[in-house]
Amino acid sequence: MLTQHQPGGPESEPAVREAHHRALEALRRAEESARAPFSIGLVGEMSAGKSMLLGLLLGLPELLPVGEEAVTGNVTLIHAKAASAETGESHESAVRVEYFSQAQTLDYLRHLRNELANQAQSALSAQVLEQLRQLPIREPDCGELLRFRDTYLTGALAQSLAGVLQELDSLDQALRRMHESGLPLLGQRAELDDELARAAVVLPGADTERGADPRGHFRSGAPARSGLGASLSTGLLRATLPLIRRVVREVRVAPSVWDLGEFPGAELRLLDFPGLDSAFSAVRDQYVCGAELHSVHSLLMLLNAGGGAKDTPQRIFRMWRAAQRADSMEDSIIALISRFHDLRVAEPVLKSYAADTQPLTREQLLRGIPVLKDLLASAERLVTPAHPTPTSMGPADRVLLTSAMRALSVSGRHEQVGREFRDKCDLDVKLPKADKHAETWGEIGRRLSTDALSGGLDRMLTDFADDGGLARLRRRLRDHVTRHGAALRLDQFAERREDVVEALRELQTALEASGGRSRVDHRSDTAVSQRLTVLSAVWMDVRDRSAVELLDAHRLSSRRTRGAPGPSLFTELERDTAERVYTWPSWNRLLDTVHEERVDARRLRGDHRVPVRTDEFFPEFRDACREIEAAGSARLLAAVETWLLGHQQRVVAAARELATVVTPDAYELLRSSTEGERLAARLPRAASLQWLRDEAEKALRDTDPAEPQVDDEQVRQRFPLRTGHILPWHPDNLVGSAADASSGHQTTIARHRREMTAMVLHQALAGLARRQRLVAAHLWSQADAFIDDLRAPALTGALVTAVAGGKESERGLAGLAEQLSLRAENSAYSWKPADWDAAANPWEPGGPFGGQPFDQGPYDGGTTP
Repeated sequence: MLTQHQPGGPESEPAVREAHHRALEALRRAEESARAPFSIGLVGEMSAGKSMLLGLLLGLPELLPVGEEAVTGNVTLIHAKAASAETGESHESAVRVEYFSQAQTLDYLRHLRNELANQAQSALSAQVLEQLRQLPIREPDCGELLRFRDTYLTGALAQSLAGVLQELDSLDQALRRMHESGLPLLGQRAELDDELARAAVVLPGADTERGADPRGHFRSGAPARSGLGASLSTGLLRATLPLIRRVVREVRVAPSVWDLGEFPGAELRLLDFPGLDSAFSAVRDQYVCGAELHSVHSLLMLLNAGGGAKDTPQRIFRMWRAAQRADSMEDSIIALISRFHDLRVAEPVLKSYAADTQPLTREQLLRGIPVLKDLLASAERLVTPAHPTPTSMGPADRVLLTSAMRALSVSGRHEQVGREFRDKCDLDVKLPKADKHAETWGEIGRRLSTDALSGGLDRMLTDFADDGGLARLRRRLRDHVTRHGAALRLDQFAERREDVVEALRELQTALEASGGRSRVDHRSDTAVSQRLTVLSAVWMDVRDRSAVELLDAHRLSSRRTRGAPGPSLFTELERDTAERVYTWPSWNRLLDTVHEERVDARRLRGDHRVPVRTDEFFPEFRDACREIEAAGSARLLAAVETWLLGHQQRVVAAARELATVVTPDAYELLRSSTEGERLAARLPRAASLQWLRDEAEKALRDTDPAEPQVDDEQVRQRFPLRTGHILPWHPDNLVGSAADASSGHQTTIARHRREMTAMVLHQALAGLARRQRLVAAHLWSQADAFIDDLRAPALTGALVTAVAGGKESERGLAGLAEQLSLRAENSAYSWKPADWDAAANPWEPGGPFGGQPFDQGPYDGGTTP
């Protein structure tokens, strides 16, 4: 709808265009959230080893640019999918760049403006500061901010703001370069080769500021074809890097490296965030990381064991709050102490703990190595909520020790990397050091393993020594996604939907404030659209509930007299099963033989015909299963009808509202043409759920005859007794005969009867569940197709034309405001039956639609067929 009604031209107001962009962006993010697999973000300070660790997780150490200096200048999203079973090595299948949309560019400009205001607030007067905060930014242009800079941010103040002002200049130059190239980069995606991908993610300018460039050199301006239909070059990508949202890499991961088949959909999304303390792009890094926090479900927070104390966790907490995430950050974190081989502990101290033969406890180790104690305490604080709730995940097993260098060495992949990568990372020096320290820590971990109070530190250390902690990390990610993935994804989507509703409300307000409503008469359009939206929403609720409530036998029930609800389908089936099994003739004959609570062996002879072998119960068991199975469809249809009747009054109420607009004259005018007659035929169906009840009957009728009859062998597999055995009350039963002589055989009979009842009920419930799935899927499909018909533009247009007396109604942005007002209402997303009164169906036979309710029928009146 928003795509069909685009604000444009000089007459459209900037506020409308801006709100329109925001609404489209909110919808895009909601759709992305619904479709995306589980997403994990890697965050930490510069040079914490994120990029190399991520590459090693996937079996591709050279996948991402790495180095000791600030390298990553953009978010890289890796869409990892499981490769085929016969694939021996992971490989990259595609790479592309995604530029900011116009709305995102505006947000980034506002972020720069707000950061300028925050950093300059102590040096500017209150009036000037407020002027800066209110500076209008409605187009992707730096002009307003640059003019403010040249007027107020000069001299010593400019020196103190050098970092953010440099980023403002970089953004301005990027926008200018984009315009000069003639390529509409905003909102675009482009396929890249390896060299172009590197240019799109590596920070520019670091080589000139820090001396030697640890990343090698680019071939400047090497062109390559892109998805834009024009040439992109390394020069253009580097010049427009401030406009790049992220680089996306698609990777097929070999099962021998990491079995992604254990994850939903056999895929994961992993986001490599820039380090948050870069001297070249700190403000932009904070923005792109904060923006992508909306799309991640969990975070891998890397604490650099080789560096000093950093404020990265505090920055992430601030960005999490700024992103207005509804979930607890602590519940979504796995804390990694990275580069653990670089932990600054004197070698003699480590060797003394590894070589000592005395028992070693966690407390002794942490007391002797305070830096390790502080690191573990910092990591545990990250995963422990300040105010735990019953749903909190808890910190157990969410702190890990890792080392990409140790993992690179143990896996043997250091022998496969190129010379440039080896030199850049100084592998010849660092790998031996990492191996040496890992072996020492492994010995300490094995000493701790004998101590039950080690709190898991023993396994953390030995896992780190084994392979740099990668296998442990993969297991933790698998367990985390298995336990919490669905809940985290659903929570995120609910948050996105709220963003959409809020954006639609803002766009509606902007459209109404623009004054466009007074230029064209949209009364007919508005009246029809409002009522069709309400009617569609009721039908959508019926459709969505059918996919859940029709599968719950405890909630489905048939009606009884005077409209009171009858017993649930489950209760009815349970009672019917018990009644049938308890009336088997064999039980009565058997109970007649009981004398003083035991089966009297003398009474087993004669005309009693008491079952003495387990097989003799089978015919009655089989017949009971078949009888209950045969009655299942009728009983289920009665329950489905009752369920539909519970929604009927809401359908009627919504249809009555539409009938106040589509009068009999308008209805006849609609039917005056062949096409109008076809469209008009949908309206009676919209006023009643009777046809859905008929669809349920059709689905059951069409399926049951084609279903193969359950043969004796299938039923025998459910028979609860061991076939071919003599029952315990018979004198010929030699097993435990001494105990049987004094046992209460009446109790044994009762137990067998309960077992028979339970198994017959199990068989009946299995058949019922199959029918419920069939009916629920069929009704969902039918209702979904009908909703598409009901919301079709052709029907809306025809109704509007008929209501307007046959004249075409002009539609545009003004009409859009009325439609948005309905879609932004809470009632359009969550319906409550209590919101509707019990008004009678307004559609009498002489009414415009001719519809009737189905409050009377063959299954009404409290009788179950």
